[in-house]
Amino acid sequence: MGTQEPSVWNSAAPYVAAFIAAIAVLTAAWISHSAKISEFRQAWINDLRRDISDYVGAAEKWFRKWDEINHSPSNEKEIRERDEAFPIANAARVILWRIRLRLNPRKNPSKAQDDRFLQSLDDLLNPGKVASPNSDSSWLHLANHAVEQGRDILKREWEVTKRFPLGRR
Repeated sequence: MGTQEPSVWNSAAPYVAAFIAAIAVLTAAWISHSAKISEFRQAWINDLRRDISDYVGAAEKWFRKWDEINHSPSNEKEIRERDEAFPIANAARVILWRIRLRLNPRKNPSKAQDDRFLQSLDDLLNPGKVASPNSDSSWLHLANHAVEQGRDILKREWEVTKRFPLGRR
């Protein structure tokens, strides 16, 4: 009886095992990276949702104050606008700037939609956009329009998040 020659498999087995292990490590790293990105996107969406609702609430608070001041005697208006309405508008604008900073300012397929949304938010602090006789319902219409645009953006971003880790944008 003689010694048996090692088969090709016996000599290639360590290389095959190493190759399979390398593929498994790379796949795990890719899935982990994609899951982390998805987690960050979900946090971004949640923060944007919160900021949109906070902003609309702050803008309504400003609108109510502006409407109250607008119906006060004319000699009080300027002082009350500065002392009462301005701080409320400023607090709302801080939230608006935070929303602006979250959206991509560069040319991209969603830029027009994003710009329309930002303009609709900006309109909530513009008394010229509110029809005088029905100011409450007019402002509420503007607010609902802005919220609906925000919902569309949140849905768009959620759809992108759902595609992770299988497909990139």
